[in-house]
Amino acid sequence: MMAARLSFEQRKFILKCYWKFENTVEVQGQFRREFQTAPPTRLTITRIRDKFEADGTVQNVHRKRSGRPRTSTSPTKQERVLEMYHQSPGKSVRQASRDAGISKSSVHRILKRCHWKSDIPRLVHAISEDDPDRRAEFCKWYLARCVEDAHFPTKIVWSDEATFKLNGWVNRHNCTYCGPESPHVAVEHSVNSPGVTVWCGLSSRGLIGPFFLDATVTGPMYLNLLRQSVMPRIREVFEDEEFYFQQDGAPPHYHCDVTSYLDEILPNRWVGRRGSVEYPPRSPDLTPLDFFLWGHLKDKVYATKPAAVAALRIAIERECTQISNEMLLDVCGSIASRYQQCLDHNGHQFENRH
Repeated sequence: MMAARLSFEQRKFILKCYWKFENTVEVQGQFRREFQTAPPTRLTITRIRDKFEADGTVQNVHRKRSGRPRTSTSPTKQERVLEMYHQSPGKSVRQASRDAGISKSSVHRILKRCHWKSDIPRLVHAISEDDPDRRAEFCKWYLARCVEDAHFPTKIVWSDEATFKLNGWVNRHNCTYCGPESPHVAVEHSVNSPGVTVWCGLSSRGLIGPFFLDATVTGPMYLNLLRQSVMPRIREVFEDEEFYFQQDGAPPHYHCDVTSYLDEILPNRWVGRRGSVEYPPRSPDLTPLDFFLWGHLKDKVYATKPAAVAALRIAIERECTQISNEMLLDVCGSIASRYQQCLDHNGHQFENRH
């Protein structure tokens, strides 16, 4: 059976993913999660990349052209585009195209020809001198458990809280900065907009939650959440099977009553600050909620532009139900390879290396 023809949006998605990861297998995984369908072959992915580099587009073009030759990337236009980016490095390609009177693909060709780099702002936690060793130690523990028990990735529940604001979030995909060198741009956004704090647990067997917290999270509040909602729901999912529970080092998480409770119900089977296994601080790149769930949910939720907190909560609940177990299984299965990358970088952050 002939494979379905890729749409223009799917081709654009493939090209963006390839620019980000430069790995066809990763592109296939991202495509499967985004479109919930079988991904294109690696050959197709590389052909789309080569087509864009040759023609400046992912659409079909007629190579035999008649009439005047293209002059949109002439030295004069090139000088004008580069001058615009010198003055405004945050200018979008669409804006540059409009201001220079040339196509967006021509702007891309000019930047590529001049070896300019684009940089997407990322929110990165500064790490202390001891953090790489602690990160490496945790990664070694996890990988060793996977060697001892091939099913270990299915036995751990990862957890975290995130704040969703009505004014949205920094859309990193729409904030590209261009320059001769990677500018490593930092961004700021308002924290005073109305919103809601969400707790979620993630495992290969499904999502736990979401549970909403309407006030500043405290130790007693978090303990009540664990007792009344989180642990009963986890036990429904795992029944009588053994499971591990992970949380980060946020102050409410290591309140003395919280750690005593976890020691009592999960002796030697919880990960976190002062836990039987220490979770390294300032390591959002090591938990699937930070490197997958929150970004995925915010992309989906803010696409609907909720105008009130109640609508925001409904959108979050709806999008959580749309995440398939197959997707969660893929995410949990990728953790070991991420931890190996962390070890390959001696415990340092590895996602933002150039």
